Amino acid sequence: MSLNNLEPQFHKAYLALLEKFNTNPFTFEEAEKVLEEASKSLGVKFSNKKEVLSELEKAGLLEKRPYEKDKRKKIYRLKENPVLKKEKLGKDELINLLKEGADIIRTAVDYKVLLLFLFYKAVSDKYLREVKKLQEERPGVNIEKLYKIANTRILNLYDTDNNKLLVWHEVKNEPAEFINALNRIVELNRDKLNRLDELIKRTGLPSLFEGENSVIVKRLINLFSRVDFSEFEYDILGDAYEWILYYFAPSKAKEGEVYTPIEVSRLIANLIEPQGEEIILDPACGSASMLIEQYLYAKKKDENTNITLIGQERNEVTAVLAELNFILHGIKNAKVFIGDSLLNPKFEEYIRTYNPDGEADKVVANPPWNQKKVYNETTLKQNPKHRDIFEFGYTTDQSADWAWIQLINYYAKKKAGIVIDSGALFRGGREKSIRENFVKKDLIDCVILLPEKIFYNTQAPGVIIILNKEKPEERKNKVLFINASKEYIPHPEEKKLNKLSDENIKKIAEAYREFKELEGFSRIVDTDEIKRNEYNLNVSLYVSPIDEEEKIDLNEEFRKLEELNREYTERFKKVEEYIREVLRIFGGLS
Repeated sequence: MSLNNLEPQFHKAYLALLEKFNTNPFTFEEAEKVLEEASKSLGVKFSNKKEVLSELEKAGLLEKRPYEKDKRKKIYRLKENPVLKKEKLGKDELINLLKEGADIIRTAVDYKVLLLFLFYKAVSDKYLREVKKLQEERPGVNIEKLYKIANTRILNLYDTDNNKLLVWHEVKNEPAEFINALNRIVELNRDKLNRLDELIKRTGLPSLFEGENSVIVKRLINLFSRVDFSEFEYDILGDAYEWILYYFAPSKAKEGEVYTPIEVSRLIANLIEPQGEEIILDPACGSASMLIEQYLYAKKKDENTNITLIGQERNEVTAVLAELNFILHGIKNAKVFIGDSLLNPKFEEYIRTYNPDGEADKVVANPPWNQKKVYNETTLKQNPKHRDIFEFGYTTDQSADWAWIQLINYYAKKKAGIVIDSGALFRGGREKSIRENFVKKDLIDCVILLPEKIFYNTQAPGVIIILNKEKPEERKNKVLFINASKEYIPHPEEKKLNKLSDENIKKIAEAYREFKELEGFSRIVDTDEIKRNEYNLNVSLYVSPIDEEEKIDLNEEFRKLEELNREYTERFKKVEEYIREVLRIFGGLS
């Protein structure tokens, strides 16, 4: 029997004992104490400790022998499980490992520590795998030279100034060295890990190695040390990283963190169709999940895609998460800037190194919705290019939605996909004036109403606006409205949420690409009609789902009516008999 075939409670017992003793000997009393502690932390009750050890022995994972000091007692030793050590694990096994990590930290430690550890262990293992490959290719070459080559291919994990290797396994057992190594890695990789030190500081990692939390950190280090992450392809490592973000998104949404559901990012990719050597920009990139979905879409179409991803994020810690996300996905053509894109778009000069006019081929974004008391005409004029960017007008401090849309439009050379609050489609005042200009300039290609309850931080449905500066003739002066409010499935993990399925995404994307009308789902509308509606872009105004009419079987309904009438008549007769009998007894009837 292997570890993976054990019942869950014995599986967890083995891992708890392995974490504590490794393959060192231990007594029954020591095992009992460890399992008791594990019962509390894992939520699994190991009521019969002897049964646990017996099951592990049967599985070939434990050996016992007489205790030299007292022959009546036994000494135990774990066997390192060959499946755990050598088998190439799949994505499901990796996710299960991360779930264990999530259970370990619970609410005691910032979830970003999981992201940090995943990154550090994965790049360390990839680095050592590359060194081993180089040794096979270049036998006899000095190991330091091989380290230097691996530095150029993975990350700088060999400190040439101090002749020191900074990988995970070199420092995992020394808290001070662990932190020093991470900080030195930041210094050696400033171009790729601009603010990793800020993430280390914000998670409180240095202090976590002390006091009560040191036990949690040690357990996490042991957990990640069990697996060789070099066995995983970058796409799987990236999926694992995204899984952590996704797993904690519902709880973090309550604290103000925003995470775009991955299926919404995937839908955007299916709508704007990134490809070839295009430059894709996200001026509010968050952890870069939406940008990465554009990369994955392009890669699926062409394995050799040379797409370039550029993002800007106001929160510096979130920007670091984006940088790590790119690395774990194996994406080299990616850059993240830190700052407020509406006031200071730092990415423009970088884009000019690819495209002299400073425009990205396509722009995607899920900017903050309906921001109040943040931007107004005065603040937006701080942007050096405000006259060009906000050519259709400045928004008030009641909502920045159309400030974001104008920024995105300005930097999009071809197309843009924007997720925004549905109120942006119909609010009046300055927003209406800006919206009118977008319609008159024929910039809006499609407006999609999404289902409600698919975002973690709001139950509002949200919309997607597709801008297109290269409309083909048949699309000119027309807007495709898609009402996808019914296109969802219940969320498999969050009961109060919905989710876009692959079929939902396919249906929406096909309707957009084929520019077709489907009754109750999509409709092509001339801009003249939109003008008559005072530039109201509310999707429900143009297309509403067809209410499913209940099919009525008249024969069946008549049969039910007759049955009800029969039951009524029978009961009426019984009640009448009772009343007559009561009245007869008391003299009311003869």
